[in-house]
Amino acid sequence: MAKETELEVIKKNIKSKDAEKATISAKVEEEVGEELAPLKSQLQTIQNALNQLSSSGQQSSMSSGGQNQQQSNELLSQMQQFSSQAQQQQQKTFQQLQQTIHQASQMLSNVEQSLQSVNMLNQISQQINQSQQQLQNQQQNQSQQNQSGSNLYQ
Repeated sequence: MAKETELEVIKKNIKSKDAEKATISAKVEEEVGEELAPLKSQLQTIQNALNQLSSSGQQSSMSSGGQNQQQSNELLSQMQQFSSQAQQQQQKTFQQLQQTIHQASQMLSNVEQSLQSVNMLNQISQQINQSQQQLQNQQQNQSQQNQSGSNLYQ
């Protein structure tokens, strides 16, 4: 009986590992979404800056060249900052994904070990059942021999 409860516990552990895998997958998707949100915002800011640069270029015929050069330099500086921030964000996201993949890999390894344990316990349980059956057969044979021996003495 104790072996059966151990098997049930291991099976429950395996089910919980599957639930943990699903949780990790959801967490990865959520983290990636959170990491991409600032990048989207930065891209929108860059797009706005490009639109502003484009409109500044169209207005250049009406305004002085020095003012346009200053605006262009400011926009270029902003775009370089955004590019640097985007690269940092990308590296951070990549590192988090690597860590999450490593955790998922470890969980799969744990599940595999649990399955191996279940298989081993199943084999042990089968061996115990076979041994019990053999013992019962031997006891029955001994009992029959004892009865036939006692019948001879009567």
